[in-house]
Amino acid sequence: MILTFLKKTLQDHLSLSDRLFLKELSIGLPRRIARIGRAPRETGERTVVLVFDERIPTPDRDAGSLRMFIILKTLAAWCRVILVPFNRPQSSDYERALWREGIETVDVTDYRRLLKQTNVKVAIVSRPSMAEVFIPRIRRLNPNAGIIFDTVDVHFVRLQREYEVSNDPTVFAEARRYRELETRLVKLSDIVWCASTVDKEVIEREAKSTEFVVVPTIHELRDRGKPFEERQDLLFVGNLAHRPNEDAVLFLIQSVYPLLKDLLPGLQLDIIGDNPSPALTAYNSPDIRIHGYIPDIETYLQSHRVFVAPLRFGGAGTKGKVGEAMAHGIPVVTTTIGAEGFGLTNELDVMIADDPLSFAQAVARLYSEKELWQSMAGNGRLRIETTFTPQGIASTINESVQKALTVRRAASDHR
Repeated sequence: MILTFLKKTLQDHLSLSDRLFLKELSIGLPRRIARIGRAPRETGERTVVLVFDERIPTPDRDAGSLRMFIILKTLAAWCRVILVPFNRPQSSDYERALWREGIETVDVTDYRRLLKQTNVKVAIVSRPSMAEVFIPRIRRLNPNAGIIFDTVDVHFVRLQREYEVSNDPTVFAEARRYRELETRLVKLSDIVWCASTVDKEVIEREAKSTEFVVVPTIHELRDRGKPFEERQDLLFVGNLAHRPNEDAVLFLIQSVYPLLKDLLPGLQLDIIGDNPSPALTAYNSPDIRIHGYIPDIETYLQSHRVFVAPLRFGGAGTKGKVGEAMAHGIPVVTTTIGAEGFGLTNELDVMIADDPLSFAQAVARLYSEKELWQSMAGNGRLRIETTFTPQGIASTINESVQKALTVRRAASDHR
């Protein structure tokens, strides 16, 4: 009871390493959730890959989770994949979805035993917070395992861009800390996964000796939905607890939407995403609908006319919300930052604008011009089909894991 109280009270003030210590301290005591995860199966000679992430993927809630879910599913086709999440959601439904794909899950406190007793060949560590804690431990407990550091996005780039918008000195200090941390973690890894070529170029300059591979957001092609004439209104989808998304929505509501009301009278805006703050929900009205989390958003993507993503800062990786919209055949108006990583061309497969007036004018054009809308919907979907589907990314994922096996084996042979 005392340990449970301490963990609940202090968890927001402790580093991930300290929280891991508390979790390890609790071994043998009653747990809030008793072993939801399946115990590892000792099966055959399949390559064992451990994957460390902050949480169980929730693919219907954020693009990072969707990307991780598809990565795990891809690897499970030929590897024995064991996910080691630091946290679990209240519901076990997301974990059960992994089990149905043949992906095993274990409690984070089991990582030492797995590294010592299981024939682990590769460890994938996702996000710098996890990598800071686990990469040194993996090197110590299983020096023969290849390590892939999955950056998800390069955090110091996102934070530097946020500082340029906010001028907040705490954000600047955070950006400096992450630059040092991510550079150090890259140098400790055998292979680094980046979410875009832009991310790759940025982090490659910090540590040139490591091998870098681009693993972007991944999107299944979806039903194209309704035709131009049967669609209406604007849509934004994104996790609203993520600071770039909240800033984008506030910018949209405060600076862009007032201009759109003059250009497109009667236009309504739907905002969908987890954890909207009071600053956002204060704008909820008949014209601006702040929905929060909706489990199934297919009807929105198939019936809205234009998707908007006015991101002013963020990592240099591909933006999942933009990719999902294009995969559904709904054309997108976004910023230069929102379009990064996809290889998009303004007015060919996306509309790109950075200031409020240009953004509003781009939305009005796309919303009003049928031929432009149809062309952009088709071209955007084609961009996803040719480059960002699970089938297109699978070989990149699998080949980089195979490379991690080879790199580590060669290093072991030279010792």
